[in-house]
Amino acid sequence: MTFAELMEAANASKTGRNPGQWTPEACSILREAEPEMSRLLEAAIAWELTSRRRARPGDEAEVREVRRAMDEATAAARAAKI
Repeated sequence: MTFAELMEAANASKTGRNPGQWTPEACSILREAEPEMSRLLEAAIAWELTSRRRARPGDEAEVREVRRAMDEATAAARAAKI
């Protein structure tokens, strides 16, 4: 699955989707997709909250940077617990 396909699937909804909004379709993707794509979707939703618009295929680099930052923060939090 590509980033464009991921966003197309997450945005598919009978009622539409606002930036940062989890829809049943997006939740299904989060549960069923490969771990890499699930984490990328989570980062896309987080990116949308700060940009106040839905992520599009052209935003992939920015979303991947958000995911990298999220991974670093998670690793730091885990390290602090040790």
